[in-house]
Amino acid sequence: MVFEETIKSVRTMVKSKRKRTTKTLRYFYLNEELHKTLLVKRPDDLIIAWNYQQDKRVAYVLSDCRQRMQRAYSAIEVSRIIGRDRLTILKYIYAGHIAAPQKAQVIGGSEREGRYFFSEQDIYRLHDYLLTVSIGRPRKDGERRATNAPSRRELEAILKNNTVLYVKGNDGEFTPIWKQPDW
Repeated sequence: MVFEETIKSVRTMVKSKRKRTTKTLRYFYLNEELHKTLLVKRPDDLIIAWNYQQDKRVAYVLSDCRQRMQRAYSAIEVSRIIGRDRLTILKYIYAGHIAAPQKAQVIGGSEREGRYFFSEQDIYRLHDYLLTVSIGRPRKDGERRATNAPSRRELEAILKNNTVLYVKGNDGEFTPIWKQPDW
């Protein structure tokens, strides 16, 4: 009984050490076109992906693709980044306030509705639009109400995985300041 438990603990320890160190993106943008990873062949330095704009299977050099690809963000991830509900973001798309990002359909031409995936440029355009929109009813004096959207620098830090340094002022408000990244 004790022997079987030690074997199980050794197996789990070996499995935990075998985990991948690099994470391959399932959906990504390359040359401003949405792709889905189908197969990665690291020994051959090859990635096979589905290009949704061209509606065909394509192959790229993996090392070159990793340098040039951008992450594709789902509507849920964008809603967490921006601070608005996913349905509100979709409402802005359907109303035509922002350009619709590219959709990922089921491969093979299904009639089902696809999911939107945002590029970094799409997120910046959405952020620019949100800075012009007021929350709630319009004010009588025409001023905008403050939004809970992040600032441009905070958004860049979130997308680039940088840190944002805040300084607490005399009034108790936290103000983001720019900090040079440590290399």
